[in-house]
Amino acid sequence: MKHSIDVKFLKTFACVADKRSYSDAAATLFMTQPAVSQHVKKVEQHFGKRLLEKSAGLRLTREGQLVFLYSQKALRLQDEMMSEFAKLNQQQSLSIAFDDGLSPDLVVAIARVLSELSSLNLTMTRFSGPLAAGPEERDLLLGIGRTADQIPARDIMLERPLLMQHGSAAEGNDTIKRVFYSSTLEQKDVSAIAADHGLNIGDDCLWVQATAAPLLEDGGNQSEQLLIAPPWSLPAPQTATELSDHRVNFYLRASQQFRKHFDMYDLTDRILTVVTQHSHRE
Repeated sequence: MKHSIDVKFLKTFACVADKRSYSDAAATLFMTQPAVSQHVKKVEQHFGKRLLEKSAGLRLTREGQLVFLYSQKALRLQDEMMSEFAKLNQQQSLSIAFDDGLSPDLVVAIARVLSELSSLNLTMTRFSGPLAAGPEERDLLLGIGRTADQIPARDIMLERPLLMQHGSAAEGNDTIKRVFYSSTLEQKDVSAIAADHGLNIGDDCLWVQATAAPLLEDGGNQSEQLLIAPPWSLPAPQTATELSDHRVNFYLRASQQFRKHFDMYDLTDRILTVVTQHSHRE
């Protein structure tokens, strides 16, 4: 038995099996009845078995039932293939929203991965907070979330500790005068972290809670300053202390329409590689 068969013969056979009639199949396929019969004969010759028999009408044999089942699957796959192939030649619009807390260079790196697909037109915006926009408003959301945000496990790509940077204190003064921290934290959380690491925060300390990543980038590089932020908010590579007891998530939330698109081109894995590289610290 040959391993290949013309799909048009399978299509005709499946139609006859579905209609239980050569004449009805001929009308549906806009073919003559003799031509329909010839196609069915080709399929039976290919498998070397009788697939249809007349007994109180037209019915499938046991072998015919198997061929009919897989013919339907093959025809559905062919239709799906042609549909997806047609989409390759169409410019699709992908609306992406990036969390304000993501470092600009990370946003650029992710956008570069997406822009490699010439079939996509990208529209990129930014948002504040993981719940500020939903899949119904954007095709794709990428952001930073806390455990308290109750982000679905399916959307979480990566979990990492928060990072802490502590600028060298001026001579004779070990008091922190300025604290920069991410909006993923509250002031009491930062105070507790500083106390755990033996850092003294002055009574007149300036507290800066920032959502936007650029406001955090230089927060820990100067003397008497303390910075606590997610790894994806800071430029990479950059040395910092990992706070293993305080973790945050990077999440990717895609609309149902683009889930399949992303899986097809391994975009999720490619974005994960970029995000992982960015969060690696020396």
